[in-house]
Amino acid sequence: MSDPSDDGDVRAAAGVDADGGAAPVEHVVAMLRERLYGAISCLATLAVLTRYTGDDTSGWGRMLDVAVTMGSLWAASLLADWVAHLGVHEQAPGRVEVWRMLQSSGQILQASLLPLLALATAGIGVLETDTAMWIAKWILVGELGLIALAAVRKTRLPLWQQIVTVVLLTGVGLLVIAIKVLAH
Repeated sequence: MSDPSDDGDVRAAAGVDADGGAAPVEHVVAMLRERLYGAISCLATLAVLTRYTGDDTSGWGRMLDVAVTMGSLWAASLLADWVAHLGVHEQAPGRVEVWRMLQSSGQILQASLLPLLALATAGIGVLETDTAMWIAKWILVGELGLIALAAVRKTRLPLWQQIVTVVLLTGVGLLVIAIKVLAH
């Protein structure tokens, strides 16, 4: 089984708890949800930042903007899970629950890893910042498609419905980019 800290297949990472037991379906759902949320949030952040990116904009500055935004979303997700657990269970989460919370909320950070690396290439001068921003956005569109593929690959949906699901989720990413292009 994969190491849960790897940025590989979300289902494989979610399949084993810290204690080696099988993760409940709700945990796998939470991980996919947070990865999707992270990818869409990162894409939306990049779309907004593109409007304020000029020839003199630092790649490091944009990387910091995205890292702070995604780190804030991660912290908010973790806090929301903690508070929800307290409200429902009337006690602090145990070791396994904390591990699951960290695993699922960590998907937000993992969704932003490759886009941050693309922005780092602008920081070290390999690419222009605007080019790195576009590469990061396209990475996220591809990530949305992969998330959809991971979600539908083992379903009992007919193949055509699986394809439509993947195309629609990837289309959401394309729509964000199209709106950005049309608004600029």
